[in-house]
Amino acid sequence: MLRKLSVVFLLILTSLGFIAGNVNAANEQAKQEVVFADAGWDSVKFHNAVAGFIGTHAYNITPKIISGSTPIIQTALLRGDVDVHMELWTDNVPTFEDDMKTGKLLNLGINFDDDKQGLYVPRYLIEGDASRGIKPLAPDLKTVKDLARYAHLFKDPEDPTKGRLYGAIPGWSIDKILYLKYEAYGLNKNYVYFRSGSEPALNSAFLAAYTKGEPIVGYNYEPTWLTGKLDLVLLQDEPYNEVGFQRGLTEARSVPVCIVANKQLQSKSPEFVAFLQKYHTTSALTAEALAHIADTKCTYDEAAIWFMQRHPELLAQWLPEDKLQSINKALKGDNAAAANWLLSFPEEVQVDWTKPIDNFVNYINTTYASFFNKVKDILTWCILSIERLLNFIPWWLTIIAIAALGKMLTGKLSRGIIYGIGLFAIGAFGYWSMMNETLAVVISSVIISLLLGLPIGILVSTSKLANRLLRPLLDAMQTMPTFVYMIPAVMLLGPGKVPAVLATVVYAVVPVIRLTSHGIQQVDPNVVEASAAFGASRWQTLFKVQIPQAMPTIMTGINQTMMMAVAMVVTCAMIGANGLGMEVLIAINRTESGRGLIAGISIVIIAIIIDRLTQSLADKKKEGK
Repeated sequence: MLRKLSVVFLLILTSLGFIAGNVNAANEQAKQEVVFADAGWDSVKFHNAVAGFIGTHAYNITPKIISGSTPIIQTALLRGDVDVHMELWTDNVPTFEDDMKTGKLLNLGINFDDDKQGLYVPRYLIEGDASRGIKPLAPDLKTVKDLARYAHLFKDPEDPTKGRLYGAIPGWSIDKILYLKYEAYGLNKNYVYFRSGSEPALNSAFLAAYTKGEPIVGYNYEPTWLTGKLDLVLLQDEPYNEVGFQRGLTEARSVPVCIVANKQLQSKSPEFVAFLQKYHTTSALTAEALAHIADTKCTYDEAAIWFMQRHPELLAQWLPEDKLQSINKALKGDNAAAANWLLSFPEEVQVDWTKPIDNFVNYINTTYASFFNKVKDILTWCILSIERLLNFIPWWLTIIAIAALGKMLTGKLSRGIIYGIGLFAIGAFGYWSMMNETLAVVISSVIISLLLGLPIGILVSTSKLANRLLRPLLDAMQTMPTFVYMIPAVMLLGPGKVPAVLATVVYAVVPVIRLTSHGIQQVDPNVVEASAAFGASRWQTLFKVQIPQAMPTIMTGINQTMMMAVAMVVTCAMIGANGLGMEVLIAINRTESGRGLIAGISIVIIAIIIDRLTQSLADKKKEGK
């Protein structure tokens, strides 16, 4: 009887879910889908949420988001894959004027045009902050040219004789201009131009320095949640003129940030296009909303509702009376559909764990700053030592050594020659020094992974308790998205090669642990018993019998660790690790196919050489040579 009731209950639940799903699908099909562009930064996500809410409740549309870099989004707009871009920074799209001439795009007007961009410093650096016990370290710092006198305040961790100037995001048009300014003003004599790799990494560097009250100077722009939340000062520069700006000699002008749509949207939803033509905000209003998101940890949709409730005057400017009434009802919840708990998880039982985690990371960052600085100094010294050694070895000697090693390990001269030709090709591409930068990060990561992984693997193989405790952790390390542990790494250590190495270690250490443990556990028990019968101690059995027998499997683990370290090259570029990965990242942001392909081929060559050499060494171990 109980079994029949259970079956009936499950059938009822399934039917309800099916009905609810069909009703929801029918409602969605009745609406017109409009695809919004998400170029990655917070402000465009916010404006998408505002326009999407209004479109949903007043114009019967279903908003959909497609993400991508600015060049990719621009291509999607031209192709018709994206309907509207709520925040197109026209100066960052070199082809904007030509694209508009194709007749495929509509410029619906300016979202905001009071934006700013340039080099920022914290206000406490100039004026101090009595509430935090911070004295003004650079009271006369007012212009970009003044930075030449204050390089000692912004010490670069990799070259303490110079300051660190955080540049713009690789691939952005302003990055080229800023680098020209860096050279034109002579800042290259006493500063390192450091590219953080991505906007989150750059913002993390600013936030970490601001939290600790440390000096920092770097590129940023308004509006962002960072400039809305932190008290930053934009350094003054020469008045704007186009010729001087292109040479890096003036300030950046306010860029008209436009709303651009594919022409098909006009016929698809003309009323919605008319609304977008009236949509206008300011940099200050956008920064206000982004600061609210940063402070409350709310979603972009929640911030959009908060913003519209806070600024009804904007809605009155954007919407005709009938549409305005619909939006006001939606904001009050009068015509909002009741939450469907059969399809959506009920909000009442949701718990926000983000604030405690953020508070914990901030506490660690401020309380143990000196400890992490020492760790950073040690790892920086190790990485730079390896890089200097690689740069010290003549290129031709490196090629000969790799070719000879390939011949010795594989037993075939042809393979050694192929490996040598591969390295020569990387040099011919112009990437030799970048290859050394990449190898320094990879080698450092592999060394640390082996120092940690081999002992842990041995421990796991000999202890059931350790195996039970570490297995879930290893599973999490292997499946966790790498960006998740990059965030605290950048917050605690700043962007650069050190957090890149640590992130790579977390990702790459798992194979050597698992395969070391597996190899030792797979040793024939009879061999272990025989060694014990001959009077060998536990340690003697482990190091003279089990590990030698497991060495082929251990070598496979080392090979996999090396491969996973190489696989992290491009990802690490997003937190400021220079090298071949940064070239790929720049190529992606600029949609330069040739540049990306050549840099990618160089990474593949390195990976193949490392894989073949370590596999050959493992094969020799299997053969007992």
